[in-house]
Amino acid sequence: MKTPTAIGILAAYRTPECMQALQVFAEECAAAGISAYEIGPHTREDASLPAPDMLLCFGGDGSMLNAVQEAVRKDIVLGGVNLGHLGFLTACGRDEVAELVHALASGDYRVEERAILQARRAGFSGTDFAEHAHVALNEVALMRAETGKMIDVDVEVDGELLNKYHSDGVLVATPTGSTAYSLAAGGPLVSPAAGVLCITPICPHSLTIRTVVLPDSVTVTMRPRERRGRAGESTIFSLDGRSTHSIANNEALVVSKAPVPLRLLTLRGTTFGARLRAKLGW
Repeated sequence: MKTPTAIGILAAYRTPECMQALQVFAEECAAAGISAYEIGPHTREDASLPAPDMLLCFGGDGSMLNAVQEAVRKDIVLGGVNLGHLGFLTACGRDEVAELVHALASGDYRVEERAILQARRAGFSGTDFAEHAHVALNEVALMRAETGKMIDVDVEVDGELLNKYHSDGVLVATPTGSTAYSLAAGGPLVSPAAGVLCITPICPHSLTIRTVVLPDSVTVTMRPRERRGRAGESTIFSLDGRSTHSIANNEALVVSKAPVPLRLLTLRGTTFGARLRAKLGW
């Protein structure tokens, strides 16, 4: 792979571990002749700096999820140094920063294309209410705004009814998201290279309802239905658990694979099986 010329650093949490990792990374990049600088709330914009061709998050999966939209919009590679817990999306841990820079400098790394989702609110007639599609790397989830209450939602696949769900919610997950909310809701583990989407109910009120795995070429439409005796209760949809948006009972949420993928930094030798063993303690 090509050695990045400029790396934009995102570091939202200024912990001692983060500051130490940032210092090592800066020193290694300087020695390798790679321009690296922080961007975000802790720094000012500097027009003299070269535009980054890679974003590197110092944090956990949450920090990386916050940067997905920016990386996709700019069509640049997104990577991460894990300072959190599982770190399924990150390329390495904080003790491997020097090795990461050496891999970048030598071009000895991989860039994986990860499918992302786009979601739009629409009327029952199909009229699009959103000026732009919301995007999510892991999942789009539809649920009741008030916690502890169930939701009734009709889910259609390419215009055909799949099921009328009675559950805490329903989510549509990518293969990348199969290790996130979908896994916690009982969904399967899916290789990031698989071209599928997973429709996973959240605590369904039926023992027979399980995740449905479909080709990622389909369009999934989720239509919330008003429950008897609960008129006026609000429904929301969330994107990777990072942002929430309201949706009315006379609207629908249309979810499909986005036309442009996320380009994710991965070190060579890191396989799906190895990641599962390391992160899940197999």
